[in-house]
Amino acid sequence: MTLAGCRAEDTVSDRRHDSASLPALIGEHLYTCEDGTQLDGDFMLDGLTLDLTIIPGGKPSRLTAPDTGKAYAGNNLTLVLTGTDTLKLDRMGEKSLVCHRTTAIAQPGRGHPP
Repeated sequence: MTLAGCRAEDTVSDRRHDSASLPALIGEHLYTCEDGTQLDGDFMLDGLTLDLTIIPGGKPSRLTAPDTGKAYAGNNLTLVLTGTDTLKLDRMGEKSLVCHRTTAIAQPGRGHPP
């Protein structure tokens, strides 16, 4: 018997990207902030680039850091990784948010995200 059009479902329902859609992606982290805001952080292979999206429905903002361990910035946003699973997000004209990682999705063969 042949099954046409069937495929295994992704085991992580929150996954939004793969290495085909973002070839430099090494990991995707999902965060929930103290006010309930949810963030999707896509960490790139260079370790200095992050695409940050407020989910659901937000558009990605490209943030870059000048060096390892420094703040990511771009598009009126500043993001500081304050711990292994915590970040602080500053948005121009809005209160700073502290957010905690809820999920980490590593890309196979790409190493571990920061």
